[in-house]
Amino acid sequence: IGVGGFKTAHTGWLTPMAPLKAGPGSVAWDKIVSKRPYHKVFTTPTATMGPYKIAHYSLVDKLSKLFREANILYWAKSLLKLTYDFIDHCIASSSEPPPFLIPRVRFVEAGLALAYHQGSSKPGSKTGSTHTVFLLEEFIDSDGEEFIKFIHNMDANPLVD
Repeated sequence: IGVGGFKTAHTGWLTPMAPLKAGPGSVAWDKIVSKRPYHKVFTTPTATMGPYKIAHYSLVDKLSKLFREANILYWAKSLLKLTYDFIDHCIASSSEPPPFLIPRVRFVEAGLALAYHQGSSKPGSKTGSTHTVFLLEEFIDSDGEEFIKFIHNMDANPLVD
């Protein structure tokens, strides 16, 4: 799909062993976005701009970075739910509705996926050991409807334009 500030994004399909009740993986061959962190390797060692190659982190670093991102997303979703629960409670206990529309935004459904070695003749790869890790996110297909991305990882300022 593309390359962002620190992750590559690829289209994928998810079919868990036991289908989930809702969200990504609740139907067979569910379309998802698979993301992996990367860092830039510039052609000149002292450069910070210009041509570069994409290099992936070691497994330990990928696990750390993606676990942190998934954990932040988990807490952000929890805090957003708490916020909307409070708003709904205030509206329900008020004698009249607010004089403005309260937007309902949400975070993407996401989770970590660890890929394991299935058995290999390669030296150093043990069957059952972790091979790599991905951040899986729901694929957002607007189907012609308007989709607005308010905040993204490159800049925490709202995108109102």
